[in-house]
Amino acid sequence: MPETSTATIFFGGTFDPPHLGHLSVIRGLRQQLGLPVLVVPTGSPGHRPSPQARPCQRAEMMELAVQALDDPLVTVSRHEVEQSQPSFTVDTVAWFLIQRPELAVVLAVGADVAAGLPGWKGVRQLLEQVRLLVFERPGAGDPGHSVLAELALHLLPLVGAQVVSIAAPTVDATGIRERIAQGMDCRDLLPGPVDWYIQSHGLYGASPKPARSARAG
Repeated sequence: MPETSTATIFFGGTFDPPHLGHLSVIRGLRQQLGLPVLVVPTGSPGHRPSPQARPCQRAEMMELAVQALDDPLVTVSRHEVEQSQPSFTVDTVAWFLIQRPELAVVLAVGADVAAGLPGWKGVRQLLEQVRLLVFERPGAGDPGHSVLAELALHLLPLVGAQVVSIAAPTVDATGIRERIAQGMDCRDLLPGPVDWYIQSHGLYGASPKPARSARAG
């Protein structure tokens, strides 16, 4: 799919919770491609167990995290979290293309996630509607080009697929949730407003704190 003025990077995930690794990926995508980034928190994921935080909470946390980037070309969509049925990327992309037929979707997925694409619902239809962008990070899965070579063996449509390397810290959402449940401090791994949100809402086993402004402190 050729680059156009309507090209937009789609970056989806459960974001349970959004952390500094996610923000580093978004910054890297913006710096390397110069395109707008639409962040799409998953509602009820169709390919994995349900996240711990509710869909609306993860969307709210992601919106707080994105505010920290101070970049008007990075936005958050609540489309998936507002659906009552399980979310699949192929359906979400199709919905956006109906709303904006001129949109050129660049689907950004980590190399570790891209390796599992053959098991996704409607993956052939999905890859015919998007240009695949595989980002690789230090210590996170196989190299992107190796993943693309494996996907090619499945005869998937990969026209225009691209690999970029992003210097993002290795941060694990599962580990963050475990640390929070143990009462450990995770302020070094989370955007400040997200840490505030988790504590004030008692998410992931945190002891609820008195509510205050997300911009405080």
